[in-house]
Amino acid sequence: MFNIQKNKIGKYISYKLMNSLTQEYFELIDGLGGVITQLSLKKNGTAYPIIEGPGESEIVAGNPMYKSVKLIPFPNRVENGRYTFDGKSFQLPINGGEHAMHGLIYDKTLDVIDTQAGQDQASITLEYKYRANLSGYPFKYDARINYTLLKDRGFICETSITNVDTVHFPIGDGWHPYFKTKGKVDKLQIKIPSKYRVEVADLIPTGKLIPEKYPDAIMIGNTEYDTGFVLVEKEGRNATELYDRELDINIVIWQETGKWKYNYLQIYIPPDRKSIAIEPMSCATNAFNNKIGLVVLEPEQTFKASYGVYIE
Repeated sequence: MFNIQKNKIGKYISYKLMNSLTQEYFELIDGLGGVITQLSLKKNGTAYPIIEGPGESEIVAGNPMYKSVKLIPFPNRVENGRYTFDGKSFQLPINGGEHAMHGLIYDKTLDVIDTQAGQDQASITLEYKYRANLSGYPFKYDARINYTLLKDRGFICETSITNVDTVHFPIGDGWHPYFKTKGKVDKLQIKIPSKYRVEVADLIPTGKLIPEKYPDAIMIGNTEYDTGFVLVEKEGRNATELYDRELDINIVIWQETGKWKYNYLQIYIPPDRKSIAIEPMSCATNAFNNKIGLVVLEPEQTFKASYGVYIE
């Protein structure tokens, strides 16, 4: 039922994992951090493309909007690219205005170490070995990313990051997908499993968390989002829902929550308002400085967590 197709996109190899019975699929390339370029899931006999990933021209240009990238070893921004850890100061490369943005693997080629396709699912596992390549992040880790398409259960990503160094270091992870249905997102309803909104000044958290809950779905309308949230505390899963009344589809973006999991969320609507970024994150923006949700890995310790998408 499931199969995997390999093709070339520019200098990269693409992998399309498909359910041949339902025509559900996702596609990724081994370059640009193993980025997801397409995701299509089915409801009531119709498959819906629900990710606005980078197209071929954007891939050639290096994915300037960071669509669907993995955010290792930090999600979102580090203010001015500077942080202090264990009494030492570090400077990360600046790649977004004045700040370091979206981690360090968004332009790297990952190794595909396993692919599997069977009757109930197809999966692909990518690996990246970071060996203190930059003075601004002089630590060593191994990252493994496993993407799976499941029969009747949608898309899942499982990530593990292991400290292979002799010292401890700060780490974060996340995903930067842009979701879409048809037309502008203004007509969509969103339900956010929020406990607090992260207060920001010039898009950098102030350190203050503002109580703010969304128990019901609300219309996006003309609301501007570039907003961070702390999710409701619970072991298991929390889910953000994006409902299109016209198509009668509900996109459910779930993330594993609990200790050392994806307890934070960033939501962003780009100026064209044709998509909405809903980003599971293990920590808040600028966590290398504000420490909100920051994970510190000891030697041989592993961060491991999952998120996924399905429609109903």
